[in-house]
Amino acid sequence: MPQLDPSKLKIGDVVLVAGGKGAVQSFQERAGCGQSARWTHVAGCLGGVDAVETRMPRSRLVNIQKEYIDKGLTIKVMRRKGQAEAQRYKTAIWWATMNNLPYDTLQIVCFPLVAFFGRAVYQAIHNLFGSSRRFVCSELIATGFYKEGDYLFNKPATDVLPADFDNLKLFEEVGDIWLNLN
Repeated sequence: MPQLDPSKLKIGDVVLVAGGKGAVQSFQERAGCGQSARWTHVAGCLGGVDAVETRMPRSRLVNIQKEYIDKGLTIKVMRRKGQAEAQRYKTAIWWATMNNLPYDTLQIVCFPLVAFFGRAVYQAIHNLFGSSRRFVCSELIATGFYKEGDYLFNKPATDVLPADFDNLKLFEEVGDIWLNLN
């Protein structure tokens, strides 16, 4: 198994994960995400191999190496372009404070309604039954940026998809994230 180099992963980095969520990939393909549709999950790096992710039933702290790499999943690490170090830290600290919150199952169930009934119906259901203390993965990570005044996607955090983070206009890929074990 390849081994991550913890010194290459910085606080505030975004970790894209491919694999295991065919429904998410299919939805993103229909939404026109192209090759980026392969990224079906996103987590926020707290530095080194630690990250915060949302997954059923609750958001949690994970070890990127053990949770993704050792399980054979492909990752890509992205860093926000032009983001000051202090802003990266504040974004990641916000992610960390959202640890152990319930997963927003309602959003996953209701989001496809947009395609059939439009955004207004989805938003009405989400406003009635949703919570500002429940997140899906991409919403959690986007909200961390939004809390620091970085409205990078120009749409509500509830509409952000994992594929949206695979955007070279907004992020740079962090290369050479592996230890050389030779």
